[in-house]
Amino acid sequence: MRRQIIVVAAALSLALSAARADAQPAVPAFDAVAASAAITNDLARRDLDSAADAASKLMEATPVDKLKGRFNLVLSLGQGQYADLIYARDYGKTEKDIIFKIDFDKSFLFVRYLFHVDHGAWRLIQIHLQTEDAEPFPKEWVHIYP
Repeated sequence: MRRQIIVVAAALSLALSAARADAQPAVPAFDAVAASAAITNDLARRDLDSAADAASKLMEATPVDKLKGRFNLVLSLGQGQYADLIYARDYGKTEKDIIFKIDFDKSFLFVRYLFHVDHGAWRLIQIHLQTEDAEPFPKEWVHIYP
């Protein structure tokens, strides 16, 4: 009798854990660094059309024209010399924070990308552009400093 109760309890436990696993949508693999690097390289080349198109594909309901307007900042910074990944962090399985630095003739431009899982798919939820010359990172990004 005791053995039957243990077998039934184990079967119920397995069934409940399988049901919980089915209830959580599987998040597809996503290389946020590669996606961010593609946008950053377009910005470094001052190709606003390509950068805005790539970013709008990752963002939900953000028009290309709005992104081009935001990216117009790079046109006033001169030619891009290089772009480097300077910060990348995964917050569990549902959030990624990535920062690139682009060296332009007149200033450094930091481009911060925040990705988040939304309804089972990775979405770019924010792109933040900021120039900074005195610090290795913009002062407002205090969570990065050791």
